[in-house]
Parts: sequence; C-alpha cells; structure tokens
Amino acid sequence: MEPRFYAFDPRFSRRALFLGACVLAILSAWSLADARSQGNPPLAVARAGVTGGLMLVFAFAWHRLRPRSGWGVTLSARGVEVARPFSTGRIQLSWGQIDSVRRIGRHGEVLGLFLDEGGRVLVTRHLFASKNTYGELASALEERKPVPRFDA
Repeated sequence: MEPRFYAFDPRFSRRALFLGACVLAILSAWSLADARSQGNPPLAVARAGVTGGLMLVFAFAWHRLRPRSGWGVTLSARGVEVARPFSTGRIQLSWGQIDSVRRIGRHGEVLGLFLDEGGRVLVTRHLFASKNTYGELASALEERKPVPRFDA
C-alpha cells in the first residue's frame, strides 16, 4: 500500500477563531473604556480581563491551527499516523492496534478509531478543508477496517 496523506486545513475554524478574537478585542476595549469612565469599578475591570484572556486564547488556537507541512493523517501499509491538532506530536497506530473504525455523531462529523486496548482516537471533520477530503479518508479507513456487523 502506497502511503496516502490527508492534510489538515481547518479554514472555517480559523476564520471563526479570528472573527471571535476581533470581537473579543472590541469588547475588551469597550470594557476598559467603561472602567476608565466610571473610575475603575471592579466589575468593568474584571470584564475587560476576562474578554482579554479569551481573546488571547482564541488567537493562540488560531495560530496553532494553521496548516503545516506533515500535519494531517497518513495511511500506510504499517498503519495510521495522526498529527495532534494543538501540539507537534503524532500518534502512530499499527493496523493491529485498531479494532474498528466508525463515523460518530448525528451527521458522521467525527471519525472514531477504536483501539484494541479500549482507547480511541477521534478525528473531526472540521480539521479538513472540505467534506470530500474527510470522506476520502473515512472511506479508506473503513475499507481497511470495516465496521463490525450487528453493532448494537
């Protein structure tokens, strides 16, 4: 089996995080202006701190979800290699470790790799640029490890 690579490219999620960070920056500035005009009431300062902190969290997530080389899912004859979304680490699974592959959720938006040891690795659809890329990955995994019959 020739290695196949499916790259993560969460465009919609990155746009939403950027927009959220911009809105939180405006709210933080508004809260600071409100605190200054009222003579530093504790509630306005706390509101500015919370919105500023959330803005930094959104900016951090936006930065970490940028497309990088080798960031995605690789299928090979040895197994599956999944990059972690918020770190530089990778999870390497051999085909023998994977018990089954199932689409989870109401619309099948999460791909679950269920392991023999009882654990699971989840790959969500929002990490891919299109539904087609996600569908190709899910089909390739389900072809290699079919869904068990009579699953209750």
